[in-house]
Amino acid sequence: MLDPVNESDVHTGERLLDFLDSRSPWNRRLWNVSLSLMLREVLEAAEAVNAGVLSRPSLSFLANVVQKTVGTDPGAGTEEEKKVLQRALKPDVRLDSLKYHIIAQQEVRLRTEYLARWAQALRDRHPPDVEQTARAVTSHLLDVGYSSDFLHRWWKYRLKYEQGTRSLADIVDDAQQLALRPERGFDIMVPVSRAIRLTGSPKAPSEWRSPVQVAAWLRAEKFDVTEIRHNGGFLFRVEALDPDAAVVRVSELLDQLGARVAIGTRRDLSLLGRVWIQGMRTPHRLDSVKRGVWVEALERENQLYDAYSSGGISAAIELLSHLQSSSPSAAVAGGWAAIEALLSEPGSDRAEAADRLAMLVACSYPRAELTILSYDISRSDGGFAERLRGVDENRRRCDIVAEALTTGTLSANGLAGSVSATAARTLRMLREPRRTLSRVQEHAVSAFRRLYRQRNMVLHGARMDAVALRASLRTAAPLVGAGIDRIIHAHYVGNVAPLPLAAQAHVALATLGTGGGPGITTLLD
Repeated sequence: MLDPVNESDVHTGERLLDFLDSRSPWNRRLWNVSLSLMLREVLEAAEAVNAGVLSRPSLSFLANVVQKTVGTDPGAGTEEEKKVLQRALKPDVRLDSLKYHIIAQQEVRLRTEYLARWAQALRDRHPPDVEQTARAVTSHLLDVGYSSDFLHRWWKYRLKYEQGTRSLADIVDDAQQLALRPERGFDIMVPVSRAIRLTGSPKAPSEWRSPVQVAAWLRAEKFDVTEIRHNGGFLFRVEALDPDAAVVRVSELLDQLGARVAIGTRRDLSLLGRVWIQGMRTPHRLDSVKRGVWVEALERENQLYDAYSSGGISAAIELLSHLQSSSPSAAVAGGWAAIEALLSEPGSDRAEAADRLAMLVACSYPRAELTILSYDISRSDGGFAERLRGVDENRRRCDIVAEALTTGTLSANGLAGSVSATAARTLRMLREPRRTLSRVQEHAVSAFRRLYRQRNMVLHGARMDAVALRASLRTAAPLVGAGIDRIIHAHYVGNVAPLPLAAQAHVALATLGTGGGPGITTLLD
């Protein structure tokens, strides 16, 4: 387990688990992609510019972001290696140029040595801070191809339950070996609940199995089949790094098949909601993908069942639903369309809608963190729970927690586990609000602009396999939900339109911490 004496290691471990927990709220999610993936994005964007799919300014924006990241990331190599890569990342990088090939070669080396470099950095006398470490390590493992559920189990065991004590650097060394593992094959049976008339057809796909064959396969693998009612199924062979990642890949295959069946027949592809993996003891659920797009203002303001609503807000909600659970290509198209419908201006650069939504996200962040922390503290600190008893209004709860942390009447060190780590992070935000929210805004802008680039790659370049397609959904989807939640709340509660709300956010961020500026819990009030 992790050595409990090293507070920085402990807080980093808790942050890693936050990022990997599929139940984490938007403000505790991972919003960035790995440096390795960003470099591959630059290469792909150069190809897309050459093909007329992306604009030169779009590539320049990306290259500038990556150039800045390289300069501060220990995983990018020595100072000399960083300078070589940064010079190659000038905004004028072009397909098949010398700079293009330098980036490609450095990315391959970086990918294979990245976490080893981070382990070494964590052993330095002055290691990188908690947030940067957790974001870099987690995003690298996710973008290699592991599922968040698998990684959460892997890290939780080593951080909390493994025999003996170890440093975070030692565990990151283990993670380096994990990152280098090759994919392996998984055989996954997907029974269907309704016959789709493929048995005996000369055009039946090779993956199709008859009802008898499905039953025989399940029995041979020693699965309990007493309650399984099916009419045949598909046996897929997919390559992945872990079983959960394999199920995600199968779910995407089924999305593609479902789309074909929907428009090619008068029937639906009816599934059982579970799949069976060879060698596993229990079936895996095949729920529709949920990417963390939660717009809770609809329920809070009693607008869930407004069937006759119309206009821009209603259109955006309908478009946004694709970002929650549709196939990756439909999700990026619908998700960006929702943003553009609410926050773009006629004749302006469409990408500016990303920047406006990012301001709303940044303004929403302090209240989201403080609200959740107030309930976490209530469960772990009986004395402080009394102070919050009967305080149901979120802003008031946030003010109480913020005052207690800044005055020292509530100490992060006196709290348990993950609550202590969150309280310490929140205290840094309260002491440096402009710096913290600037970072949140930067992450959100990068995530939203990536979503826009992926939308253009899909719609203008027919790229369903773009290198950052899935990562863009992982990073942007929860943030889009949070930003649009603010827009919908303002619409129904104050009759405030999206652009005036964005203007309010712009002014609030610009004046935060000044004499006449808003408080950190009142940025959008």
